[in-house]
Formats: sequence, structure tokens, C-alpha cells
Amino acid sequence: MRKAKVPAANVRQQLIDAAEQMLLETHGRRLVMSELASRVGLTQSHAHNFFATKDDLVRALAARWFEDVESRIMHAVSQKHSPEDRLKSYVLETLRVKRAKFDANPELFRSYLVLASEHLDMVQAHANRLATILEDIVTDLKPPMGGKRATELVQDATVLFRVPHNISLFRATTTDQRAEAVVNAILVALKRV
Repeated sequence: MRKAKVPAANVRQQLIDAAEQMLLETHGRRLVMSELASRVGLTQSHAHNFFATKDDLVRALAARWFEDVESRIMHAVSQKHSPEDRLKSYVLETLRVKRAKFDANPELFRSYLVLASEHLDMVQAHANRLATILEDIVTDLKPPMGGKRATELVQDATVLFRVPHNISLFRATTTDQRAEAVVNAILVALKRV
């Protein structure tokens, strides 16, 4: 009797899930296609039908993580009307999403950080997408210094609450209250500068 064919999207998802588990087990230091294939009951050559290279698999892992972060931030920002409230939502939701990922599994979070350090182009692309969202918000505030400079100021002032590495290192201090206080100070400064 023939086995029922598993949809390609399901196999692809199984490979990504197995890769994430391997990241966790090896602290982000090892992804081996032959082992991943074996974990989901495939041959290595069949696994390569879904991810031609290990780099393609890494990109899929990163895309899943980044898409979740970006969509949640976009949703939070879209729920607010004033640019001040949108800025608060941007910073707080960025913190909450990344902090929740850290709290859910600190080891996996740190494993992703190791993986990210080896694929800085993907990290930069994600950071650029987030910066575009932020710049749109800041420009709506009409700061005297201009949107680009004001965006850089916001990025510099909120680095503790946005950068995953900082959240993992300083978890106890990455609170909503501190983030909100920083945003309030930024809003005051943007009106003066």
C-alpha cells in the first residue's frame, strides 16, 4: 500500500522545526542537512528539494522569526492614531515581542543570536524594515531636526529595548515602564530640538 503524500508545505515546516530544535541542542552552532532530513524521515537529497543549501534553510528560519516580529509591530502601530501613541507602540511592542521570545526559551533565543551573527545581511535587512516603520512614525511627529536625524535619535535612545542581544543581557531592566519613560523623554526632546 502507498503512503499518503505529505504536502510540501508540511515537509518544509517539519524541516524548519527540526532545524530550530537542532539550533537549540547545539546552541546555534550546528545545522546539518543530513541529520535534519533523517529527523523528519527524508533522505538528504529529498531534503535538498525543499532547501537547496543550508543557507536557504537558515534564511527560512530567520524569515519566520523576523516576519513574526515585524507583523506584530505593524499590527500594534496600526492600532494607534497619533504619532506619539504610534511611537510608544512601536518601542513597547518591539520590546514585548522580543522579550516574550527570550522568556519563552532563553537558550533558543541565544541560539538564534549566534546564528544571526553569522548572517548579518539578513539581520540588516530586518533592521532596515523596522527602521522604515520607525521613520514613518517619527516623520509624522514633524520634528524640527528632520525625520532622518530624529529617527536616529530614537534608535540610539531605545537600543536597550529593541536589540535582541541587549534584551538577553539585561533582561531584568527591559521593562515596559522603563521603555515608556524613555519614549516620553524622547517625545519631549524631539519637540525642543
